[in-house]
Amino acid sequence: MQEALRLREARERADTGRALLEGPHLLAEALAAGARVEEIFALVGDGASAEAARCCGARLIPVDQRGLRRLATTEHPQSPVAVVVVPPPTPLPAGHLLVAWGVGDPGNVGTLIRCAAAFGLGFAAGPETADPWAPKVLRAAAGGHFRAGVGRAEALADLRVGRRRLAATVARGGMAPAALPEGPVAVLVGDEARGLPPGVVAACDFSLTIPMPGGTESLNAGVAGAIVAYELAVGGRAAGD
Repeated sequence: MQEALRLREARERADTGRALLEGPHLLAEALAAGARVEEIFALVGDGASAEAARCCGARLIPVDQRGLRRLATTEHPQSPVAVVVVPPPTPLPAGHLLVAWGVGDPGNVGTLIRCAAAFGLGFAAGPETADPWAPKVLRAAAGGHFRAGVGRAEALADLRVGRRRLAATVARGGMAPAALPEGPVAVLVGDEARGLPPGVVAACDFSLTIPMPGGTESLNAGVAGAIVAYELAVGGRAAGD
């Protein structure tokens, strides 16, 4: 169990290429996507997890409630907690992308991944973004990792493949998402407190501001990403080839 416990730390996840999945839903999503699950820590009597371990060839390790709480990062964890091999970064697909650029909050990163999966966009994590395979990100994404995939972008040029243009989300002064022209777009969402760096905004092709008639100063980063992702998915702006 000690090796699994260390996977709660980002350095250990990076060094081993492993992560922790908490709860039956995330395990089911991982197995449905063909992810490699190595160990399943499950409560005695959790027949569904035992069957999952048998089907995927994972090592089943029975634990009590105390052991489950040690492994999990939630106050009231659900059995099981599983060790999964982190897939390699997904090649950035053609079409629209939702990009977390310097988003430090794990919950927001997970929400952006979930939104990308829900609306059929690709997802990429940019520099200084919270580890996409952290437990809180995985919980917030609710299986989106295994549907949208998780790509990486170290520089803006990585996002421009396939004639894709870049759109920076800003609190004020940008065009409404509905005004975006057709063609593939990578929408960059920045950290909730700081936003996108000025140099990144200047290097993008468009700036986007969500109209807020109610006068709210700004939106949660995950909520802003969800609104723009919805607009791209259903608003009639084709991604092209």
